[in-house]
Amino acid sequence: MGIVVGTNSWVTEAEANEYFSTRLGADDYWTDGADDNIPALITAYKWLNNCGKFSFPSTATDKMKELQCEMALFLLQHQPDIDLRMGLQAQGVVKAGVVKEDYREVNGIPLPPVVADLAKDYLDEKPAYIVELERDEEERVDYDAYEHLTD
Repeated sequence: MGIVVGTNSWVTEAEANEYFSTRLGADDYWTDGADDNIPALITAYKWLNNCGKFSFPSTATDKMKELQCEMALFLLQHQPDIDLRMGLQAQGVVKAGVVKEDYREVNGIPLPPVVADLAKDYLDEKPAYIVELERDEEERVDYDAYEHLTD
């Protein structure tokens, strides 16, 4: 299956080639016309849309295209390791003594920090702010809450 912009991708392979031509270090993993390019872009698109963390507009922005390219690069770099580690975590492994790895719990699809930072404008969750409140010991109320309880 190929790329269908608006259905399984925000970018064409040509747009991704252009992006990666100026992305430092990308040429170690991204080669124009490589067999893994299209699957990496489509998988990145699906993971970003289905991770449940973001709400993207129907018309792709340049930032969304950058997100998809960065996610595709991350997948090209790390996908085999991601699958292996997620498999171990699914089996309940929290520590591997031979390789001296501790597996922290990851809820859902792992996102690299660069993608998470670029995507913060599209986050569904917004931070909660806590403000310091001070009780006024002199203030009194006439309302008796206990008296107004319903059964």
